[in-house]
Amino acid sequence: MKNKRIVMLGLIAALIFGVTACGKTSGNAGKQEAETTTDDADSETTLLANELLDRYVTKDDVITKNVIEKSIVLLKEKYQFEKLDELKIQSTDWVYVAQKEGWFDELFGDNHTKVTAVEGSIGNEAQLMARDELHLANRMLYPYLLFKTQGADLTALAISADPDEDIVTILVQADSPYQTFDDLKGKTIGSWNAGCQYVALVELTEDRGWKMGTDWTYSNISNDSLKAALQAGEIDAISVHPLTNFNGSIIDGSFREIANAKEDGTYVNCGGASVTFTSSSFADEHENILKAVLKLRELVNAYILLNEEDAAAAVEAITRTPAENTIFYNERSAETFFNSQQPLEELIADTDTYQDWLISHVEEFTEENRVDSSSYFNEKFFQ
Repeated sequence: MKNKRIVMLGLIAALIFGVTACGKTSGNAGKQEAETTTDDADSETTLLANELLDRYVTKDDVITKNVIEKSIVLLKEKYQFEKLDELKIQSTDWVYVAQKEGWFDELFGDNHTKVTAVEGSIGNEAQLMARDELHLANRMLYPYLLFKTQGADLTALAISADPDEDIVTILVQADSPYQTFDDLKGKTIGSWNAGCQYVALVELTEDRGWKMGTDWTYSNISNDSLKAALQAGEIDAISVHPLTNFNGSIIDGSFREIANAKEDGTYVNCGGASVTFTSSSFADEHENILKAVLKLRELVNAYILLNEEDAAAAVEAITRTPAENTIFYNERSAETFFNSQQPLEELIADTDTYQDWLISHVEEFTEENRVDSSSYFNEKFFQ
């Protein structure tokens, strides 16, 4: 009996040891598994960061803070940065998030390059670049080409994928009798000639055979004044991007959406793509800095879409823009967060087609001021 009891106690002890060892609940075995898991995660992060050095980020890539920080280390190894005291970038959400997380300091701190967000530059990019007061900006293809028709010495470093239709919206007041775009025949519609939402508006009216000045009236109003003009009843509708200065009125129900850009039209096939550009001289003198910051921008944009609430909160802390407004527009413009995957020759051909459309539809574009296709994009940044 005594011997049987000893055997039973031995079996129980063995079982307890087995559960502890196999279940990894304590001791060195559990520590080793945790270290293995961490090593695997670090390895995956390193592999992805290395891979992204040589290709564009896509919406399928899971970009975490660790991926961005590892990528920064690799970017510093890959590029020998030119001497630059201050890099002046157009203020936008990705810049605010990168500043908050300290990623600019990590990337350029050793080079003693300070990164500054330039506020209030929309519409004035070409003039600011000519005065060395802005080095990097992002606008849609329409204003970029418009600047070049006016003689600005600019060069494009990247172009985004094409947008979805709802990146442009036609808004009326909530109590307006107009329910569809067709109801606006004979009415006054406001937009801004310096923004590509104007192009989307012209395309919608042309699709219906409306002639400006006969079938509808156009009112050219700056973005800063469009909202007030609609609220005051000075115009019947506006064509805008649902940016944060407009979408608050959509969210609270003050404005109502009745249309978006034409489905499968010129605008959503190249026309509404977003272009990142600088002056030609700055691109020549600071190629490595620009290539590194462009890769950081890709990574941060993808991070924003995966962490929209945290990113929007960071923007709100700086700009006082409600987080829900930032999220609203980011979801509308998400396609343009990622670079186009098309070969350069296709991008040039698409841009030629778009410029042909502009020349035949928009008075600011003429055969006399046509932009040569060889100067659309900077080939060094598209290799």
